Amino acid sequence: MSSPDAALNDMEDMEGVEGIEETPFELGDHEKAEARIAELAQLPRLKYEVCREAEAKALKIRVSVLDSLVEATRPDGGSEEGGDPFEAVEPWPDPVDGAALLDALQSTVERFCVLPEHSAPLMAAWVLHAWAHDVSDISPILAFVSPEKRCGKTTALSVIWALAPRTMHAVNISTAVLFRVVEKYMPTMLIDEADTFLEANEELRGVLNGGHNRLSAYVWRTVGDDHEPRQFKVWSPKCIAMIGKLPDTLEDRALVVRLRRKQEGEKVERFRADRLNEFLHLRRKAARWVEENAFRLRDMDPIIPDALNDRAQDNARAICAIADAAGGRWPELIRSALVGAAAVQGDDEPQSAGVLLLRDIAEIFEARQATGISSTDLCSALCGLEESPWQEWRRGSPITTRGIAKLLKPYSINPQRGREGSSYRRMDFADAFNRYLSDSTEKTATSAPSVTGVLSATEKRSKNNNNGTCGTCDAYSDMTGETVTGDRWEGEI
Repeated sequence: MSSPDAALNDMEDMEGVEGIEETPFELGDHEKAEARIAELAQLPRLKYEVCREAEAKALKIRVSVLDSLVEATRPDGGSEEGGDPFEAVEPWPDPVDGAALLDALQSTVERFCVLPEHSAPLMAAWVLHAWAHDVSDISPILAFVSPEKRCGKTTALSVIWALAPRTMHAVNISTAVLFRVVEKYMPTMLIDEADTFLEANEELRGVLNGGHNRLSAYVWRTVGDDHEPRQFKVWSPKCIAMIGKLPDTLEDRALVVRLRRKQEGEKVERFRADRLNEFLHLRRKAARWVEENAFRLRDMDPIIPDALNDRAQDNARAICAIADAAGGRWPELIRSALVGAAAVQGDDEPQSAGVLLLRDIAEIFEARQATGISSTDLCSALCGLEESPWQEWRRGSPITTRGIAKLLKPYSINPQRGREGSSYRRMDFADAFNRYLSDSTEKTATSAPSVTGVLSATEKRSKNNNNGTCGTCDAYSDMTGETVTGDRWEGEI
């Protein structure tokens, strides 16, 4: 950054340039201007923000120029409160056994948190992933969700705060603050109480989604009075805690831990934030282990369980690499945990209206053993299915043949026109059935890839009704992956 004197000298050199009517300062006022800039540089940032426009006008310079001069003059060189606000962790002096470190991290997590099956190993591995974040190309979000308050989300987030690197609590954070902090410090972002603001903030969700993949982990914004375009990084580890369900696009990019209130007899220690140094040895060991294994992790191409879908395999890659590098019981333990967690997450996954329709049509074709069905008969059969939403699809009215055609169109399924009206052929559904109705999460970690049989619509509704994804609940997932209510679907079809 140029010095204030150099910047002021540059202004002197601008005299005589065509189109400039007057110099920013009279020559005799330079010393006064420098003194005033030095005074402004001593102000707290908030007070400077309040007066910067008036001061720039008085000095006859642009606000952006004044900002640069003040930043260059600050005693700390422009950094807030003298420098990096995050802890500098000195790596452990001796070589660290990765498997033993993961065991210790898992024990620490279980010491304070009542967790569902498979969660503790994934949390331990994610902590090491946060330390090794720079060598990854995909960064899964760690998400703590619960149906109600007092289920341990904040405690789980606090444990991650004590173990992960450069942690920063971010309650109700704005998008602008998020990407600026990530650009400057690359912290581990801990976003608590996300249910109070995340669902309504599409811009913030987009930034969090973009931070999942290193290749797309950037946002563009204009800055300064001249609105210059600038690229900001959004590549950092992120952990989210909230009541309810994550937005679908975030859940697809997350390792989800579904917390519940502890029962009588489930005993864990109470976490105390004033004893952070109790975990310093684990942070130092994590720093040393990553320092020793960074190049190895960068080059690893771990085997991912076939039971996981494509996005879940992306999420698993860095976690499996951590486990393989650590060795011991962890390669097998992590893969088992990933598959088990994915099976639970698959059971809770909301069905889009299109997939729900495909499942019901598959059941109708199977029940009738038919090769085709007229649009009118299909509409009647759908409305006759028990617990299906089709009977009251549009403001209490049944779905229409036009509504069916509109839902099926994105799957390249169109009705055939004939003398007796429109109809559908079973063969036209084969590709969509195979692509969208195979329950791949029910495979095991060691099984070969296969396409399992399609569950009937009644069976699938029975599984999903407990999670509020269909049946009597009016919430569905639209084609963009976001959950919407029945009213929105009614307005579109």
